[in-house]
Amino acid sequence: QHLAQEAVFEFNVLAAKAKLYPFQQGFLTLYPTSDDPALLTYSVVSVNVKKIRVVLFQADLERDYIDSSFSGRSRHQISHDGPKTPEKYIKVGKVVKDYWLEVDVPLDQPTEVKIPIAEALEFPDELIGNVIVWIDWEGSSEYEHISSWIQVTKIAATATGDTDQTFVWVHNLKDGKPVQNASITTYAYATKKKNSEIAQVSDEEGLIHYNKIAADSISFVRKGNDCVFFSIYDAYDGLPQNLALIFNDRGLYKPKETVSIKGWVRRLSKGIGASRPFPQLSSPKGLVLDAKVNDGRYIEFHSTKVTLSENGSFSLQFDLPDNVNLGNGFVTFATADHSFSFTNQFKIQEFRTPEFNSSVSASVDPKITESSTIVTASAKYYAGGALDGAQANWNINAEGSYFSPSGYPGFTFSSSNQPSINSSASLSGRTDADGEHKAKINFFGQSTPPRPVTVTATCNIIDLNNQQISSSTSFVVHPSRLYVGVHLDSTFVIEGQQLPLSVVVSDVEGKPQFNSKIELEIFQLIQKRKSVQRKSVYQKEIIVPEFHADADDDSKPLGHRIEGIVLETGGSFELIAKIRDEKSLLNQASKTFWVSGVVSTPRGPPQVHTQNLELILDKTLYEVDQTAKIFVQPPFTPCQGVWSLYSASFIERHSFTIAENSTHVIEVPILKEYSPVVRISVDVVGSQPPLKGPQELVIPASAHGVASIEISAVRNKLKVISVPESTKVQPGAETSVSITVRDFEDKPVADSEVTLIVVDEAVLSLTGHSIGDPFDTFLSRMSFQSFNPSRADSRGSLFVLSWDQIALEREEPKVMRRGGMMKRCMAMPMSDGLGGGADGYAMSQPCFAMAACSSSSREMMMMECESSCGGYEGGGYGGSKEDNSPIAVRSNFNPLAVFSPDAKTDAEGKVTINFKMPDNLTSYRVWTITAKGNLFGRHETSISAQLPLMIRPSAPRFLNFADKAFISVVLQSQTEKELQVKVGFRTNSNLQTQQNHRGFLVNLPPLKRTSLLFPVEAVEVGTARCQWAASSSIGFSDAAEVKFPIWTPCTSEAFATYGEIDDGETKAIIQPVLNPKDKVFAQFGGLEVNLSSTTLSSLTDCFLYLWECSFDMVESAASRALSIVALQDVLKSFNVKKLPSNQRMFEMVQNFLDNLSKWQYPNGGFGYYPGRNSQSRSYVSTFVGFTLSRVIAKAEANGYSVPKDVVSKLLGYFANSYENDLNLDHITTPIIRDQCLIFAAYVQNELGSSAGVEKAARIYRERKNEGLSMESLGWLLQTFHGKDAYKEDSASIVRFLANRVNETAETANFITSFSDAKLASSAQILVLHSDRKTDGILLDALLVTDPKNPLITKIVKGLLAHKKKGKWHNSQENIFILLALDRFFRVLESTPPDFSGKLWLDDLYLGDHSFKGFSTDVAKFFVPMQHVVYSSSSSSDGSSSSSGEGQAPDVRNLVVFKDGNAGRLYYRLGLTYAPRDLKLKAMSNGFVVERTFKSADPKDPDAVQRQPDGSWKIKKNATVSVKLTLSNSSRRYHAALIDKIAGGFEVMNPALSITGPLPKSEE
Repeated sequence: QHLAQEAVFEFNVLAAKAKLYPFQQGFLTLYPTSDDPALLTYSVVSVNVKKIRVVLFQADLERDYIDSSFSGRSRHQISHDGPKTPEKYIKVGKVVKDYWLEVDVPLDQPTEVKIPIAEALEFPDELIGNVIVWIDWEGSSEYEHISSWIQVTKIAATATGDTDQTFVWVHNLKDGKPVQNASITTYAYATKKKNSEIAQVSDEEGLIHYNKIAADSISFVRKGNDCVFFSIYDAYDGLPQNLALIFNDRGLYKPKETVSIKGWVRRLSKGIGASRPFPQLSSPKGLVLDAKVNDGRYIEFHSTKVTLSENGSFSLQFDLPDNVNLGNGFVTFATADHSFSFTNQFKIQEFRTPEFNSSVSASVDPKITESSTIVTASAKYYAGGALDGAQANWNINAEGSYFSPSGYPGFTFSSSNQPSINSSASLSGRTDADGEHKAKINFFGQSTPPRPVTVTATCNIIDLNNQQISSSTSFVVHPSRLYVGVHLDSTFVIEGQQLPLSVVVSDVEGKPQFNSKIELEIFQLIQKRKSVQRKSVYQKEIIVPEFHADADDDSKPLGHRIEGIVLETGGSFELIAKIRDEKSLLNQASKTFWVSGVVSTPRGPPQVHTQNLELILDKTLYEVDQTAKIFVQPPFTPCQGVWSLYSASFIERHSFTIAENSTHVIEVPILKEYSPVVRISVDVVGSQPPLKGPQELVIPASAHGVASIEISAVRNKLKVISVPESTKVQPGAETSVSITVRDFEDKPVADSEVTLIVVDEAVLSLTGHSIGDPFDTFLSRMSFQSFNPSRADSRGSLFVLSWDQIALEREEPKVMRRGGMMKRCMAMPMSDGLGGGADGYAMSQPCFAMAACSSSSREMMMMECESSCGGYEGGGYGGSKEDNSPIAVRSNFNPLAVFSPDAKTDAEGKVTINFKMPDNLTSYRVWTITAKGNLFGRHETSISAQLPLMIRPSAPRFLNFADKAFISVVLQSQTEKELQVKVGFRTNSNLQTQQNHRGFLVNLPPLKRTSLLFPVEAVEVGTARCQWAASSSIGFSDAAEVKFPIWTPCTSEAFATYGEIDDGETKAIIQPVLNPKDKVFAQFGGLEVNLSSTTLSSLTDCFLYLWECSFDMVESAASRALSIVALQDVLKSFNVKKLPSNQRMFEMVQNFLDNLSKWQYPNGGFGYYPGRNSQSRSYVSTFVGFTLSRVIAKAEANGYSVPKDVVSKLLGYFANSYENDLNLDHITTPIIRDQCLIFAAYVQNELGSSAGVEKAARIYRERKNEGLSMESLGWLLQTFHGKDAYKEDSASIVRFLANRVNETAETANFITSFSDAKLASSAQILVLHSDRKTDGILLDALLVTDPKNPLITKIVKGLLAHKKKGKWHNSQENIFILLALDRFFRVLESTPPDFSGKLWLDDLYLGDHSFKGFSTDVAKFFVPMQHVVYSSSSSSDGSSSSSGEGQAPDVRNLVVFKDGNAGRLYYRLGLTYAPRDLKLKAMSNGFVVERTFKSADPKDPDAVQRQPDGSWKIKKNATVSVKLTLSNSSRRYHAALIDKIAGGFEVMNPALSITGPLPKSEE
């Protein structure tokens, strides 16, 4: 929108609000900097306040502080009744002075006002004491005032403590000199009583040492009349601490595999006696741990107990179920009291074990634009041999990045407006004879402004059998060899003040570069309507000289300070520093800052705070008997100091003095008890350099630092050597590993517990699984540093005036913020894609690829393939003469060769473990872990299992019945001889193959491999077994066997029908079944029949849910009473266990009835909560009335006493107050308001009053069916029942409901529209709406008005099917559904069943089941498909036989016979089948499911194509995106969509490290 012409507006600017602002308030400590009492003042800032009330209280610190509001522990409550007085807020001390102070302040100008306080001190001659200042001002509100407790003192106290003792250091606040003969007294905060008066006084070093006082106490240190305090809380030593090393054998498992776990447990606790300051490790032998195993969905599938051995260890093995959920499984180990609790995680995945590994590496030199680098992909078989000639597909990605050279904290090395850089390129080639493929990447061009780029090079290697493994590497490409960094002490600068700027120049490795030329430029950012204008206001070239850090001020960063930059105007600015390297490559950094245009206010020194104290150790690691030297570099001198050495508690403590312009060295002799770490804490106090003012101000100063002294724990490390019998073995061979264990002094260690794990390296590579070193776990310095002493310092409240603390109420200046318009103004249009334009490059040859960044950034990457695909060389095994011995078949492909958890070394520290290798051709990781007491060791080596001639089948994970597939087999030679190899193939009866593909004769060159394809077809369901054998002319051979499942074909349900035979009837149901004959596979599917005597499954959980409901609400209490009324009889009929006693249930209902008179409001209604602390609520009142109506109906039978006065008052509420409460509840939406009125009319009708019936009828006739909610129709149906005047209305409702039913063969539910957008969700909440609740209300209505309606049973089944964990969603759903089921039971199932259900298929007797008494049993029968398709006969003994020779009739008759009158028989009949035409048509079962395939490679979109017949044609090795779409036309619950992956596909599983980056989704 644009203005038609210029317009002028005038407006008035009002004066700022009159207010006082404190520099700081609360408890403050002031140091008397002068002997002149007039200079001892408390300051506030006045904005337009000219009259101030000041009240000074004189206080005693030790007597008054605990009980004051400043301690935060005062129990005094402040009342705001009556006038505002200081005594309301200040409950301690005595008033010394109360006066009004008039001040002269300029309009809208913040002005400091000083208030003298010396005359209120208890000891004014010494200038020490405590004053409470209370300040009010003219025009302040009830809650506006300033109050502060001001302590004027000359001493300070610093306290540290552990769990046993406390050290206090008392010193002079001015210069830190020790204060001698100071005393200390402690009080309990809770009782305010004196704990004790410490007998000790401070010694000549100012130190007091005493045993620990009770926690949560306050201590007062007194020297003469001077007094300070500190509060020190409990120290936490973190002990005892439980440590554990728990590991599994490989970290990744398939379902049905065995998980092997080993663990060592230690307890770290305090020592005893002289060793108390040092943590001690011990083995909790005999401890029993509960082990519980869960899958990725937290479902527990195994549990057991393990007991710790003498060495504090345990081991465990368990099998994963076949149906275990994939994901991250875990085992928890815990004691019964959970004092010990540990977890071990592992992954459960379906995967194909890789046969080779790959890696990508880049040169280590820094990458600079205008240079190049070589990336190398390498692939080798785990069993040995390089992957020569394998497909290598590269994908190079470049993204804009950030980089800061190390060693320059606080400096910015990048621009605030970085260009977007995101590009990629691809390249394909083949590996050379060494299994390597190299690519050269050239970098040229720069973005504007320059920006580092992170390049990720990913190579996907594809073997002959199509197995793909990805690996990658990343590196940073720098825009220049130099980086410039800028630092501003503050991003807000006062107009006219110098810009606090420091700069530094560094190379990419972090080395400072001196004598470099920097170009500095400052732009003012001027906001325009749609852009930001940049105006240069400063330009200068600067040579960065050699510089050093300022040792006297550690707040100054390492860098060169730029002087003389002063900006005279306010606004937003951007600083840009540019640097060029020797090749003129540009780099730059920028920083945004703001200049305030307000009048400069004089500033005092910064607030005093404890500074960081730098401690420098002369070594990183010490040996026992050495001396650690700690260099102390204080930020101020001279100073006094105290250092403390501690581990689990304090060891020693000493004081020291540092002269002016000096440092100090602390020497600590290293004892063996200190291992592996002790810590040193150092405190120094003194004064800061004086600041010029009206007088010399000496500012107290303090600093604190902590350092860890790490000591070698090599004495606890065991030397472990594990030597395989042979590092190269044949698969299935017997072998061994010999292990030797020696201690620090190279002596053999006997009885050391040794765990040996030999596992397939290929499986380990999928997740990078490794086993930690127990030495690092149990002697971790982190564990031994758990103790942190408590610390308190009276200096924490020290205050020095500073204008930085003033937060005035004013409108912020309109300055631009980071990421706002400035960023948008710098963003430039980018273009995407490869090639084209002045900055594009075309693809010129297959071995040449390019990735271009956006054209505006002018950053390019060039990649060239420089690999050669020829020249095979290498070594192998020699041959042997051919013989006629059988070829051993490899079939045991267990990744775990051995798990030996608890072998023991002999007297010589040796043990040998024998085992048999599995049949894998791979490399094995050999882990040896050992422990004895607190001595630990670990070692690893490897074993390769290989053959001169190797055959590697790659079978599918599964096949479906009638699938056809090609099985790939790789034949590999590890010899330098050319081989003529015979290859044979055979299968069991589950697979069928062509005769001419059962054998091959292959000429195999030296050190080469080839791939063979074997076509198969799945002809039987079960487990397929395939064997391949290869034999060479010189005797080398190999054979392998694999197994995989062949799944049953997908079956469809031809039909399913449901029905019931009513109570009092004896009859048969005949269901014709069409014989599918030769259209189906007779070995799959069949006829399923279920019989039962009730539709009511277990209702115990939902009853107990309501019974145990803990919500203290009227609605919840009513629901509990209703649940008893509704289900007491039903559950007892079914003999349900765990029910409360009859007496308890009776008392629950009667207590509810008795409490109603207490909860009822004077108008007759009820609120949300018991009591009358709110207003009555419309829905709650109606629900209570509904509850009363149901209780009254059963009152006589159960003996309930119903309060009649409550009922009469409630009926009066409906007549007089109900609609008013609807308004108060904001129920104004017509459809919801009508529902409330109709529900109330139903309740009144049930309570014996017809006052609301006619009103409900008028609403119905006005709105009609479509204008009311389904719940309203349910209430109307019951309200109109039995009343002749409303018969036509009832019939209309029944017809409408019949058209609003979503019905399946088994279940039914009503289609509600209560979730439409036109309805307010808040109003739905007020009436506690849900779809399940509506179904329950309508079911109840049908049972009252039409108990023979065939929908009733289906609605019941639908509701029961939608329970979750035995109950519905909330109390309202549960209660209304339970009430309907109670009526269903009383109307249709109240007769105890006594009958038999019998089944025939034509003349074939299938069986029977007897139902006697109430039971939820379901009898299930199954007739296999061959008995349906083929004729059968019954033998004399009642058994059946099938010859399979003749076809049965076209139509079979299934007969269901109920033999007996009492009770109802429910039946379900269904036929499932597998059609011979496996191209199934889409089923229509209420859902719409669509599955589409699409190429995930944008460069090869035609890799996935849909054929005209609907089938899919997919290119080999293509990356495919599968999209599933599920939609439905009505309400569904517990819907699960399972789409089984096709046999020829392999999931790109991100949980596996070899997967590589997933394709980016378009959605």
